[in-house]
Amino acid sequence: MSRMTVLVAARQHPVSGKPTRSPADAKAVAVALAVPGGDVQLLSAGALGDDVARDYLAQGARSIEVITTDADVCASLLRPLKEVLWILTGTRSAEEAGGNLLPFQLGAALGRPVVTQVVAIEDHGAHWIVTQALPKGARRRLKVTAPAVLAISEAAPATVRYALADKTAGRIFRTGAAAPAEASTHASTLVPRSKRRAVLQAKVAQSGHARMLGAIDSPAGGGTVVSAGTAEQKAQVLLDYLRRHALVNF
Repeated sequence: MSRMTVLVAARQHPVSGKPTRSPADAKAVAVALAVPGGDVQLLSAGALGDDVARDYLAQGARSIEVITTDADVCASLLRPLKEVLWILTGTRSAEEAGGNLLPFQLGAALGRPVVTQVVAIEDHGAHWIVTQALPKGARRRLKVTAPAVLAISEAAPATVRYALADKTAGRIFRTGAAAPAEASTHASTLVPRSKRRAVLQAKVAQSGHARMLGAIDSPAGGGTVVSAGTAEQKAQVLLDYLRRHALVNF
């Protein structure tokens, strides 16, 4: 049985402004609960009301732990996550709490690899087979060994369920943050800002028209110049070219 902790948080509804369940974190919970025989624990740091917490419990988790703190979210999560092998997070937007930086902050602080855009998980005991979403609909399967941090993509096919029985049966545990002296051992180290990068200059100065021609011409220079024939024949050659490159569909 693989024990995993899913990090959840509340987000502000874009219309009403009320705190609600984050769709990205809800998708991460759904992916974790879909792993057969998995032991799923929910963890949150910061302000999380009972209504939002029970919305997460309605997905089927047995309990959720809420760390009440006003300090940095990442620093508050380091102690409870130190012994956790599998950490799952949602892929949040920049406007939500923590944004997309939280998985990388945790990975750097805990010394663990971070896998982003995860859409599926297969438990194979000591390691997991993780399916990662790539651009243009491509998928890649990775063998990941614990401990690791997985950022779940909202494109994951897992269904986000909602059951009233689970919502009322789940338990909420509220704890305080670690003592400041203990948390200071994980304080971030300030690094001087690097010098401003030099602006790259083009090797050859060209006009915009010349650069456009260089981008659209084929590497072999296989263009065709039609100088003979009637206007209808030249138009037919142009139409054939457009059809061959799927630029028109008639």
